[in-house]
Amino acid sequence: MSRYFIEVCYDGTDFGGFQIQSNQVSIQGALEQAMAIIYRMPIALTGASRTDAGVHAFQNFLHFDTNLEITQKHIYNLNSILPKSIVVKAIYEVPANAHCRFDAIKRSYLYKIHSQKDPFLEGRSWFYPYPVKVSALQEAADLILSHTNFESFSKKNTAVNTFDCKITKAQWIQEGSLLSFHIESNRFLRGMIRGFVGTMLHIGREHTNLEAFKEIILSRNEQNVDFSTPAHGLYLSSIQYPDYFQKIL
Repeated sequence: MSRYFIEVCYDGTDFGGFQIQSNQVSIQGALEQAMAIIYRMPIALTGASRTDAGVHAFQNFLHFDTNLEITQKHIYNLNSILPKSIVVKAIYEVPANAHCRFDAIKRSYLYKIHSQKDPFLEGRSWFYPYPVKVSALQEAADLILSHTNFESFSKKNTAVNTFDCKITKAQWIQEGSLLSFHIESNRFLRGMIRGFVGTMLHIGREHTNLEAFKEIILSRNEQNVDFSTPAHGLYLSSIQYPDYFQKIL
């Protein structure tokens, strides 16, 4: 029995999320259906990161086990069956004990915002036509780096053992009318990034201040956080694995 990683990218607009769930079309479900057609047998997939409904990904991974011979031609075959919004980028054979979720050491996300109406960004960036102070946004992002417990930024009913996250990058970048938030961490909590973005924008519009943002972090109370940020601006941009994977991935 061999284990394989599948590298995918997708537009999450038409999906109820990454993970298979009842009465929802999912990324994982679409991939399993396509693989069942190609390989003429059911193949169970395990995902690396479970993006929410409407969230996109430049890179995500899944793994599966099989005795079948997997060839590069299967990438073309899978893409010919999958919806246009999902693309299989590569399939890698990995060690039998490799786990696409638990072996990941860092995940990177990107949130896109545009202040001028643009039909080419519709559904892929948040149209936010308000003036914001980018320097204030970055001050808030810098404050994030000095904390590890983010219970305030985790939505309710999240089954996790800890709210600690080791965030190594939190940066706002403005390019003309485009504004983006880039963040890297060993792990993320449910709703965390959209909560960060929505809450920091209140600081950028000078509706609140840095001290209040610090108090929100320390409060460990999600009711103080603005989770209303739309999903379509959020992208899983990359997943990093230990050095011993580098020759494979």
